Amino acid sequence: MARIAITGGTGFVGIHTSRALAAAGHDLRLLARGTRSGPRPAGAEWVRADVVGGEGLIEALRGCDAVVHLVAIIREKGRQTFTRVNAEGTANVVRAATEAGVGHVVHISAIGVDPDPRYAYLASKWEGEQAVRGGAVPFTVLRPSLVFGPGDGFFTVLAKLIRLNPVVPVVGDGRALFQPIAVSDLARIIALSIERGPSGAVHEVGGPDHLTYEQIIDIIKAETGRRRRNVHVPVGAMRPLAALFEKVLPNPPVTPGQLRLLEKENVTRVDAVATQFGFDPLPLEGNAAYLQDY
Repeated sequence: MARIAITGGTGFVGIHTSRALAAAGHDLRLLARGTRSGPRPAGAEWVRADVVGGEGLIEALRGCDAVVHLVAIIREKGRQTFTRVNAEGTANVVRAATEAGVGHVVHISAIGVDPDPRYAYLASKWEGEQAVRGGAVPFTVLRPSLVFGPGDGFFTVLAKLIRLNPVVPVVGDGRALFQPIAVSDLARIIALSIERGPSGAVHEVGGPDHLTYEQIIDIIKAETGRRRRNVHVPVGAMRPLAALFEKVLPNPPVTPGQLRLLEKENVTRVDAVATQFGFDPLPLEGNAAYLQDY
């Protein structure tokens, strides 16, 4: 079995990925900026390294057969900007992997990556992806749609919004398309990518359904047993509110950048996982009972 380094191993996707790789018999090295005591599989080791600054990365990756790069942010906060984390941080990992002699980089990108600067998050993910694809280390790039599961940062926010409000605000016409994929399925895909070795390709992955934003809201209401009326709010009316949220709240429910992302569909083929990785992914409907806890 291989020795695998994981950046972001303590995060939402990282915890599930660590479990999947440990179950497959791999030795794990979890990279962290400081001393961590969070959940980790038995036998996994912590190594101090800073993806954004680059400190300690080469040493942390030395002796590893592969690195799974998960570190990314969906909203900016202080010095944690899209450019520094999603773009430059990824480039740092690729350079360190090259110096350390790592044989495979599995990079988690995102469906819809786009160099258009109007979409700052997607543009930063595009830059990071280009660093991987243009680097010297053999690679596999995975582009998932929205990821759901306990501890996620999207569906749990919607569940809280539904719980705390008598009506549910639906931005715009509610027809923006998504293809939610279970975090357990994404972790399985990552483990399969390690097992197969570098593909030198980009793989878009999503769940078995194309769902509109409003359909997702309705599924969450059904799964949590909350009866709320949907109220459509024009995007223009939401922008100043989102800007205020971003300024005054530590974890705003929506930011101006996220509103802009609703302009882009976040889907791929519904059989993407089955055709590329040989199994049928879980749908959101029927697998979101965990949202009752939020």
